[in-house]
Amino acid sequence: MKKRWWAMGALAVLWVGAALLARGQSAPALGDGLFAWGGETLLPENRGALTDTLARLDADVLYQEFPAGTGAETAAEFLTDMEAAGVEVYCLAGAPEWGLEEDGRSLVEAIDRAAALGPGVRGVMADVEPYLTPAWDRDSDAVMERYVSGMAAAREHARGRGLSLIACIPYWYDNDHADALARLIATGCDGVAVMNYYQGAEAEHLRTELELARRAGIPTVCVSEFQQPGTHDLTDKTTYYTDGLEAARESWAAVREALGDGGLSFAYHWYAPVRELLER
Repeated sequence: MKKRWWAMGALAVLWVGAALLARGQSAPALGDGLFAWGGETLLPENRGALTDTLARLDADVLYQEFPAGTGAETAAEFLTDMEAAGVEVYCLAGAPEWGLEEDGRSLVEAIDRAAALGPGVRGVMADVEPYLTPAWDRDSDAVMERYVSGMAAAREHARGRGLSLIACIPYWYDNDHADALARLIATGCDGVAVMNYYQGAEAEHLRTELELARRAGIPTVCVSEFQQPGTHDLTDKTTYYTDGLEAARESWAAVREALGDGGLSFAYHWYAPVRELLER
């Protein structure tokens, strides 16, 4: 009788798990996060403002750049302070030309640098944008193939170093490169961060990536922009600088309502304009 009840219980667990997967609720999620470029936030005199910002945003993940030349002592102290504040740190790194390397060699080197910083680093946020290279205009399909191959190689290397690799991508890869996007999410990353810079269409633009990520069992981060209009050709439609933080949070709530919570979190890009908005 015990065996029968145990079997029935196991079947119930499997059924519930399958139901959750069907609703997109089983993928792991990162906490909400903040991007931070440059080395200023690493300095002791600036860490208080950074942790205050994270607390006010209710964010516990930091995607932090560690520029070349960052001292080992500075990095170690920074990571210790972030751990004490309950913040998970991912190294933010990447360049457009890295997406042209089929073996992912530059990203592999970045992963090794991240690993050398110590156990306080959880992984690498790979901000690699091959569509910004001249090669993309000549043959975007070929570039995507090289990019996906390089990411897959880097992911294997990251796993060997005990780190996660998150791919930071634009929302529009599924328009013309749907097959490559599917392979990227299935084989080239442990999480996908979508630069979802288009107000009013965030849920629509995130749907494909989120479904693929849930199928792969990896988290999805919906990234919103907060830099001033005019920066990098941003407009009031692609950044929340003018409308503010509350407008972004309302949009995020609408995305959750439309797509569900499973495996989904959000992130602010980036620290400097967000800090400015908090001080308005």
